Amino acid sequence: MDRDFGPPVAIGGLGGSGTRIFSALLQAAGFRNGEDLNKALDMLWFTILFKRPDFARACPSEAALDQAVRLFHDAMTHGLSGRMGPEDRALLDRLRRDLPPHGNWTSGAIAENVDRLIASGPKPPGPWGWKEPNTHIFLSALDARFRGLRYIHIVRDANDMALSRNINQLKLWGPNPPEDAPLPVRQLRFWTKANARALDYGATMGERFLVISYEDFCARPGLHWERLKAFLGPEAHGEFPSDLVNPTTIGRGAALEHIPEADLAAAEAVTARVAALGRV
Repeated sequence: MDRDFGPPVAIGGLGGSGTRIFSALLQAAGFRNGEDLNKALDMLWFTILFKRPDFARACPSEAALDQAVRLFHDAMTHGLSGRMGPEDRALLDRLRRDLPPHGNWTSGAIAENVDRLIASGPKPPGPWGWKEPNTHIFLSALDARFRGLRYIHIVRDANDMALSRNINQLKLWGPNPPEDAPLPVRQLRFWTKANARALDYGATMGERFLVISYEDFCARPGLHWERLKAFLGPEAHGEFPSDLVNPTTIGRGAALEHIPEADLAAAEAVTARVAALGRV
């Protein structure tokens, strides 16, 4: 990867985990995290290249991952304008056709985002990164291709997430066909497996991996802000945006009922790992 721009910082987690806050904090710390963002501050060029039909339906090949990472890196640094080959153009044309207004792939991106990706120009050197919740799905592939990648994984309370209306990741990356269980049980099982997977891989990254409990951050934002800046390194600067934290759904999991004991125990084990790794 291009040393003029340095290694990126990526943020991910299950959808609805509060990752938007940390994208805003990345900006506040002086990191460029893309110009084609939605209201949740997701970097939609990542969405286009990774949250796509062929990746959701089958394990992507190494060549497909190579191409997706290269295109994303180039778009976020030197820009894609004038740098694409025929195979790159064919891929992006196909992905554009999948998206609204003419396609039916509802990833959160639209055809206009592909046009902006294709037309992307050079960016100023400096600290950079992105936030897209699905990043954790591709963490090992990204780490293998972005030398020095740092990753921040956001974890929200298991019971609260079991009752979340955001089930996009469960539908995309969960068991196929879906398990024969109530939706909260399936959500809890996906929460457990996805977060355990991220924590397991994060252990191989050492100091380049940071896990943050959303609830603990909301309780002690100042301490976590200092911890985050220490993780980002000397390039991080800026003041904490004091109006950023306004949680509204903490505690909804108190209404969770009829969950098998084995599933609760598995989730509690992951929660304990998050608590141990996220101490400030």
